[in-house]
Amino acid sequence: MEKVGGSSPLEPTTLMLEKKILQRFYYNKKLSMMDSAKLLNVTPATVAYWMKQYCLKRRSISESAYVKQNPKGDPFCIKDKFTSEDKELFVACLMLYWAEGSRRNKHVIQLANLDHRMLTLFIEFLKKICGVKENKICLTIQLYKNFDKKAVKTYWSKTLKVPAQFIAVNIHSDNRSKPDLQWSKYGIARIEVRNVKLKRWIDVELEKYLHKMC
Repeated sequence: MEKVGGSSPLEPTTLMLEKKILQRFYYNKKLSMMDSAKLLNVTPATVAYWMKQYCLKRRSISESAYVKQNPKGDPFCIKDKFTSEDKELFVACLMLYWAEGSRRNKHVIQLANLDHRMLTLFIEFLKKICGVKENKICLTIQLYKNFDKKAVKTYWSKTLKVPAQFIAVNIHSDNRSKPDLQWSKYGIARIEVRNVKLKRWIDVELEKYLHKMC
């Protein structure tokens, strides 16, 4: 039973909605109350009324936004069992994140550096430990205006094995700077993964490790 009701939406108390239908639409299929109401051919107020009657917990605004952004579920899958090599990678990258990562933005995992080895290691952590899908890992390059944008994009794509379509190059045009004073002709690369849940998990794991060691 996917659709109930007549030709026009009904009022909250006119039609009784089955609890299992609401659970399937709202929890299993991750549909919004509005979308559930459309499929059931009732008003959103009807869905809200019966969810309240059944004491079904509604998602918060932030949770609703997350589900809308990730309709197929989490774009990552954290590994539940670590090998000895996994543990080394995990700890090393927590320390990298502590030293070079940005913790101000609650929604984005960010780590910037010009050393490709550091970035390669962190990308391995994201893929192997966190199970982040390749198309969710982006790079932003801060580059001095006199350097070759195309060559830089090719360099980072080949070095870090990140598809060019996921790399953005921002040109630095500070007139006070000079080419010979730049740290690198390839600029500074910043890894970005936009996911609030994964960001929160990494932050919590870092704090747990620091509390244990300090």
